[in-house]
Amino acid sequence: MDVGLLVQLGAIAAVLVVLWVLPDWEVHRRRARRWGRRLGVVAAEPPGQSGPPIERLAADAARIRSAIRQAPSGTPAARIRGWLKAYDDVLVQACRALDLEQRLDRLPPGVELDFERERVERLQVRAGLLGDPRR
Repeated sequence: MDVGLLVQLGAIAAVLVVLWVLPDWEVHRRRARRWGRRLGVVAAEPPGQSGPPIERLAADAARIRSAIRQAPSGTPAARIRGWLKAYDDVLVQACRALDLEQRLDRLPPGVELDFERERVERLQVRAGLLGDPRR
């Protein structure tokens, strides 16, 4: 076969491939990235933010902690338990955002949960999320 004919056939094939790929460019791009990640050629995409911003979590934790500490005597126990549950939920979300280990969502109410809450507070103070818990 003639070399010129091979070049012409290659150019025609390239144009046909481009015309085939162009309409579904995004589909093919995602597929190529997926294969690249499987083969280790393309770096994995960083995970997207799956929760509220860390600033909001810090503000919520400070607000709830303040409400618990400044609760007047005679505040119903159910309200205090609700605040503690909300506070634990915010601490769990913050731990996930900061990639800190916690067991707040697995422990039953009691002394062990209280100690875990204190431990998590100290971790988050060291991480810069919460202010000093003694204040």
